[in-house]
Amino acid sequence: MNKEHSLEEDVRHGTEEKPLVRLHFSPETTPQYAAGFFVERHWHHEVEILFIRKGTFYIEQNLENEILREGDICFVNSGELHQLEGCGGGTVHDAVIFNPQILKFAYHDVIEDELTGPFLAGMELLPHIIRSGDEGTDDIREICERLCSFGWYPDDETYLQAKLELYRLLFLLKQKRKMVTTDSTLNAAEKEKIDRYKRVVTYVQKHFAHKVTLEELAREARCNPQYLCHFFKEIAEISPIQYLIMCRIERAKVLLKETTKPVLEVSLDCGFDNVSYFIRQFKRAEGVTPRLYRAREEKSRSKEQDTE
Repeated sequence: MNKEHSLEEDVRHGTEEKPLVRLHFSPETTPQYAAGFFVERHWHHEVEILFIRKGTFYIEQNLENEILREGDICFVNSGELHQLEGCGGGTVHDAVIFNPQILKFAYHDVIEDELTGPFLAGMELLPHIIRSGDEGTDDIREICERLCSFGWYPDDETYLQAKLELYRLLFLLKQKRKMVTTDSTLNAAEKEKIDRYKRVVTYVQKHFAHKVTLEELAREARCNPQYLCHFFKEIAEISPIQYLIMCRIERAKVLLKETTKPVLEVSLDCGFDNVSYFIRQFKRAEGVTPRLYRAREEKSRSKEQDTE
């Protein structure tokens, strides 16, 4: 997908009974990222822990950019916009993703009042980055190492161990005063801008196959069309309508690759009511017409099958 393509991630991480997963990304285990790791701007309700093993990454969190280097640990809180890009090939990192609600207690006690409660309520956040050279963080790093040692989908025993490690992690971050209060992260204007952006993106993702106007998107963002275009382009570097077209093109690519639907039908299914306009926009985005794109993908798929 295009680097500006953003979406609310709706992939389930783990299972309903054990909503925690550990992922490892390296040229050997994830060859699709061998030339360069990139995950577009998105957000999810889970918390994510990134452990940089090799190479350098650019991380964008809530529109702020940082560089991550070997040994750094990065925390992505629930609902935060984020994008991760490796600098060149050969980067390696681990990710632990979990539903923060697994830390909730059924019995209300002092731990919930002072530790898990403020975190789950969004009053306190995990720090964005623990640097490899940060003093007094060895025990935090050890916990993250253990979390990254579990299998992709932990069994009952390792899931219990992982959950206990998360409690320890939260406790240590609180004890070392690494937790961040919500008021110290984003100001009200920045929060509102990000919230509006997320509402527009979610609306486009759900309704791109239908007629969508700038006025509709402005209503969804609760602002006027002029301000919508201004802040959206500031964040995504493209206009809301360009983003809408891009979403439609991405869906068209999937249909062209995975179905035998005629180009006209693909055009209509993706929200284009004029096939000529669809073809022009598709060629502008992909460099080829929809028919040539389909032929190219079929040829590429055939070559892959011949080599298996």
